[in-house]
Amino acid sequence: MSVSYLVLTPPGTAGNDEKARFVADRFSWLAFVFPGIWLLVQRQWLAGAVVFGLQLALGFAASVPHLVWAGLLVELALRLLVALEGAAFLADRLVASGWTLRAVVPADDPTTAEMMYFHAAEAETHTPSSLNALSLPEPKDGMTTNIRPGFGLFGSYGER
Repeated sequence: MSVSYLVLTPPGTAGNDEKARFVADRFSWLAFVFPGIWLLVQRQWLAGAVVFGLQLALGFAASVPHLVWAGLLVELALRLLVALEGAAFLADRLVASGWTLRAVVPADDPTTAEMMYFHAAEAETHTPSSLNALSLPEPKDGMTTNIRPGFGLFGSYGER
């Protein structure tokens, strides 16, 4: 099964830097089972605290007899949201702290994604050719842009 890997590099480094981080954009079972704790472990402090607080509130709401089903359904929706969008939360935090999203690489495992990305990055430095990875376009004529790449279920795609 092919998964998309988001390739992010630290601030001020080249695209082929070995410190590049590969974030799998897929469903996370750990995030589904322990959403608040998973977010906190991923250093998503605010989102983790909010989700953890919501889980506590929903647990109390489920103890009220006529709110049991509503509490369980909202808890399931919260868990699904974190499990599906956890990687996007992490990538957004890294981009906000200065990391650069270099590419989105479809691969079966992280090792294959790394090989594909670094091979394409090395080939690009020697000869300008198209990457096998889905590279993000560079701004034209030295202009800067505030458009952020959209990934996950709810990408920004440059809107305000």
